[in-house]
Amino acid sequence: MPTEDVAGMGHNNPPLPELLKQEFMALMDEVESLAADANSAKRIADETGLSTDEDVLPLIEIGTTATKLAPKIDRMRLERTLPLRNDVETINGFFNVMKTRVERIKKGFAAKVGEYDAAKRAREKREAAEATRLAQEEAQRKLDEASTAQHSVMGDVLMNEAAEAEYRANRAALEATRAGTGPTKTDAGTVSQSAPWTFTVENWDEIDLRELRDSFTVAEIEKAIRGHVRKHKNTKPLKGVRFYQEAKTSFR
Repeated sequence: MPTEDVAGMGHNNPPLPELLKQEFMALMDEVESLAADANSAKRIADETGLSTDEDVLPLIEIGTTATKLAPKIDRMRLERTLPLRNDVETINGFFNVMKTRVERIKKGFAAKVGEYDAAKRAREKREAAEATRLAQEEAQRKLDEASTAQHSVMGDVLMNEAAEAEYRANRAALEATRAGTGPTKTDAGTVSQSAPWTFTVENWDEIDLRELRDSFTVAEIEKAIRGHVRKHKNTKPLKGVRFYQEAKTSFR
C-alpha cells in the first residue's frame, strides 16, 4: 500500500478550532447571551441614564453574572488543557532525563580534560619562556664575540650571526606570549578554555541596587513597586512614586 494512502491517527477529526466550537457550544451560547444582555442594558442606560436603584439593578445583575462566568471559563480552559499540559510535562521529563545525564558527562569530562589542558598550556608557556631565554643568551653571546673580535671580517661575520640570533630571540619571545593561549586541536575534537566573569554575593545588605538600575526592565521595577504598595500601602513612601487608592467596583 502506498505510504500516501496511510492516514495518521485522528485524521478524521475536525481542526482543533472547529472541535472546540463543537465541544463548548453551550458555553459560547452563554457568553453570547450575556453579551446581548449587556449591550441592551448599556443602550438603555445610555439613553435614559442612571438615576434610581431600579435603573442600576440590571447592570448589577449582568456584572454579577459576568463575575461568575469568568472563572468558569478559566476553569473549563484548565480542565481542557490539563491532558495537554500533562503530556508536555511528561515529554519534557523524558528528554530532560537524557539531557541531564549528557550534561553531567560533559561537565565531568570537561573538568578532567581541563586539568590536563591547563597543565599542558602551563608546560608550553614554561618551555617557550625557556626557549626565549636561551635564544636571548645566544644573541648576547654572539654580540659579545663580535665586539671583542680582533679580525674585522670575523667581526662582521659574528655581528651577522648576532643579528640572526637576536631575530630568533625576538621570534621566540613572540611565540612565548602566544604559548598556551589558543585552542588545542586533536583528532577527536578541539579543546578550548575561556574565563568568563562571574560572581559570588558576599553580603546582600551591602549591594547598592542603584548601580544595577540599568539591568532592570520597567516591568520588573513596576512589579517590585506593586509588591511594596501591597505590603506597606501608603505608610512607607518611595521617592518618585505617588501612592493612592483606586476605587474599583466588584460584583458577587
